[in-house]
Amino acid sequence: MCGIVGLICADPPDRLARRVGAMNAAILHRGPDDAGVHLAPGLALAMRRLAIIDLSTGHQPMQTPDGVTIVFNGEIYNFQALRAELEAKGYAFHTRSDTEVILNLYHAEGTAAFARLNGMFAVAIHDARSDELILARDQIGIKPLYIAEHQDEFLFASEIKAILAALPGRPAIDPQALWDYLSLRFMAPDRTIWAGIGKLGPGQLLRRKLADGRQTIETYWRADLTPGAFDPGRDYAREFADQFLAAVDSHIVAADVPVGAFLSGGLDSGAIVAAASELGHRDLHSFSISGDGAGADDELPLARAVAERFGTRHHEIRMAQADYFDALDDVVRAFDEPYGDATGAALYLLSRKASDHVKVAMSGEGSDELLLGYTRQADLATLAKVERRYGHVPRPLLGLAARLVSSDRASIFRAMAEGGPGAYRRGMAAHIGWTISDAEKAAFWRGPNMVPSFDLVQGWYSLPDCVNPLAQSQQADFGTWLVEDLLMKADKMAMAASLETRVPFLHLPLVEWCQSTPIEARIGSPGQFRTKAVLRDFVATRLPDAVLNAPKRGFPLPIFPWFAERLRDARGYVPVSREFHNWISLEGLQPIVARACRNDRRALEQLWGIAMFDRWCAVYAD
Repeated sequence: MCGIVGLICADPPDRLARRVGAMNAAILHRGPDDAGVHLAPGLALAMRRLAIIDLSTGHQPMQTPDGVTIVFNGEIYNFQALRAELEAKGYAFHTRSDTEVILNLYHAEGTAAFARLNGMFAVAIHDARSDELILARDQIGIKPLYIAEHQDEFLFASEIKAILAALPGRPAIDPQALWDYLSLRFMAPDRTIWAGIGKLGPGQLLRRKLADGRQTIETYWRADLTPGAFDPGRDYAREFADQFLAAVDSHIVAADVPVGAFLSGGLDSGAIVAAASELGHRDLHSFSISGDGAGADDELPLARAVAERFGTRHHEIRMAQADYFDALDDVVRAFDEPYGDATGAALYLLSRKASDHVKVAMSGEGSDELLLGYTRQADLATLAKVERRYGHVPRPLLGLAARLVSSDRASIFRAMAEGGPGAYRRGMAAHIGWTISDAEKAAFWRGPNMVPSFDLVQGWYSLPDCVNPLAQSQQADFGTWLVEDLLMKADKMAMAASLETRVPFLHLPLVEWCQSTPIEARIGSPGQFRTKAVLRDFVATRLPDAVLNAPKRGFPLPIFPWFAERLRDARGYVPVSREFHNWISLEGLQPIVARACRNDRRALEQLWGIAMFDRWCAVYAD
């Protein structure tokens, strides 16, 4: 696990080396164990290494005798099988690392090599034979890779702060990116908060000619979650168990250092720990966190029960309110851009604790997106009935109902109030990250007129209308919320603590099995809706009854009650940055602030995303 950086420019060698050195220094936390630089005319690559595999001989950059050079961030779980293939073709290896496997596989097969990699990765290759730079990002988007054009220069990095370190000044804020963030609480795909800095997408590769800057971006893998036909003769539960056990095993054995697991009181992390134990992996560390005042939502007892059943070396954090708020500026610096998921600081604190004991921690991201685990999807399963029953209700009354109903059905009412029957299916105000509507933002927005975020979200629900609404929801979640919120959080918060996070549910063979498996197999037999049915079948005889019967809680920390308390103590919201006022009218924000002070959950979520933009401005833009 590492971080990679690079730039193409006309600088003389000494200045090129200084600039790429500054970029690499900006991501020291991603790889404190080693560093390396590759310089060529007009090009520099560099990397930081967190040594996980082949601790003694895995130094990068690596190079073939005929001038193909690689720097690589990530882990490849099928590298041993690929190495055996390459050795049979006559390739010699000088290390035990997965980096050298990627290098030789590219040498043998060109860019077709990336589709054969099963893992998480961001790769940069300088191919002197064709005089080009090649970048590639893993199929799912587990590892980020940022790209930027500045005048006649091209830059890339695992984190934005490395790109900023090579620029003469800060870029302008992208108003459309900010406008969309205020609705979503995460950055939309392709964009960042900075104008001129973007992202290579999941399953994409970039080729850029060094001589003239000609560049192409192509997609070598694409998620396709349209459902297949249900086959009552197949044992889907057994197939899932085999795939999942193989995924967990691969994520543990591909390490020459101790491996741990983040452990909540839920099914996903419990399943990972149960699988690790069943596979014979002993001496596993587990890590759990809760907050003062969590009350009935405190998951530490459930996590402790799982740890005791499987004999893990268990570590717990009881987070005080002050611990959480004191960590926020560190979280902002780690993200480089506004990020409105309130659980980020908790994951950062948990990662710091874990890094005292292990270099690798497994986590449960991806389970809900692949296996249909969100309770709001149960509403989708009965969407037609809801729309038939309430479609005649005037939209203002539906909007009122959305504020009064406490269940996930509120999002359907809200969508119908804004877009009429069918709006939820089309993605209008239905997306999992959606927090503030375009109309609500207009009341406090001081920037220029923007394209409605509503249009952006609707475009994510791009499957044909005849496709099951559950598949529409899953496809949209998988390519947006999963990548830009959950996986971005997992990468940034763990790497800020020099910790690698691995996500077995996003093991590529398991993802591809889910893609080809009908929805009925993942939610129960036809006519039923059990969230994550195949996972529930897997854990039914493995996890304690208390965990099996516990309600789904997400990340149940008392962050929003803490936030409301601080708002009341301050008699409202008090901005901390100057730049904030260029974009947000404090007067126009007051209705949301007033509701947040009264513990209105939706208002607290809305204001939290705005407050994190404010903190980001104080760190990066003032």
